Amino acid sequence: MRISNEQVQQILGAQGVKGPKAVKGSAGPSPTSTPASDAVSVSSQGQEIGKALQALAGLPDVRADRVAALKAQIQSGTYQVSGREIAESMLKRAADQLI
Repeated sequence: MRISNEQVQQILGAQGVKGPKAVKGSAGPSPTSTPASDAVSVSSQGQEIGKALQALAGLPDVRADRVAALKAQIQSGTYQVSGREIAESMLKRAADQLI
C-alpha cells in the first residue's frame, strides 16, 4: 500500500501538525528561542489545605492519655466493648475507604 504526500498531509493536519517542518522541528526548542518562565499559583482552598496538613503534622500519632486509660481498664478487667460496636466500626471504616 502506498501513501501519497496528500494523505500524509491530511494525517498530519488531523493530528494538529502543520507540514513537514513541524515534524522535523518537534525535537525541541531552537537554540535562539528564549526559555519560558514557569509560575505556580495556589488557590486559597489549596492554601487552607496546606495549613491544615501542617497543623495535623504537629499532632502526636498516639493519644497517650487514651492509651493509658484503656490499659488501666484492661488491667482492672473493666474494659468492655460489644461485638456490635466493633462490627459497626469495621463497616464504617470500610465504607470510608470506598468513598
